Amino acid sequence: MLHEERMAIDERCKYLHKMRFRYWQACCRKDRSKLLDEMEAVTELHRKSLLRLINGELERKGAVQKEGQPPSRKGENMIQ
Repeated sequence: MLHEERMAIDERCKYLHKMRFRYWQACCRKDRSKLLDEMEAVTELHRKSLLRLINGELERKGAVQKEGQPPSRKGENMIQ
């Protein structure tokens, strides 16, 4: 059995951006359901998550820094 790699987030955004227009142009519920089945198989996301992404914004959001906390310093030696 072949090991398949998961789709990267950027690749998934590009794919969903293209599929979004096909989904909106689908003439009936049956066609939209088939498209959701296809997207579910490709992205390995649940239907509800796919609908949120299709109907919402697909751009990635940056990390939010909590107010009053210094930026994290991952990888730096904290003990000196």
